[in-house]
Amino acid sequence: MDLELLRSVPLFSWLPERGPEVMDACFDMETETLAAGESRLTKGRVGCLLRGSARFESGAGRLPLRPGDLLGLTRDRQMRPGTVTAEEDCAVAWFQYQLVCHVCYRACWDHARVIMEIQRQLAAQFPE
Repeated sequence: MDLELLRSVPLFSWLPERGPEVMDACFDMETETLAAGESRLTKGRVGCLLRGSARFESGAGRLPLRPGDLLGLTRDRQMRPGTVTAEEDCAVAWFQYQLVCHVCYRACWDHARVIMEIQRQLAAQFPE
């Protein structure tokens, strides 16, 4: 996992040097590069667009995505299954939905911080 790529978006800008290991351990996070036109189903995952542009389609419609935007979640952190399609070459950080709902069993600070940052990003992305 590329720390500088993760730090390029507000959700992960605070990550310490050990950030990639923490994200892997607490969130089973993986990053994926999509070429323009490629699509992926969420499959129980949520994501954060790290680079490029994409769109997210679900039963609630179509949503354009910019770097830093979350996909697969509603404003109140409910799962929103769908498909992400790259408008241009892009990178997505994927993590399991159930891991963004509760702090991990170790109650680590990093996990709590990610959940707090997710709430902040969702409020900005989906203003009331």
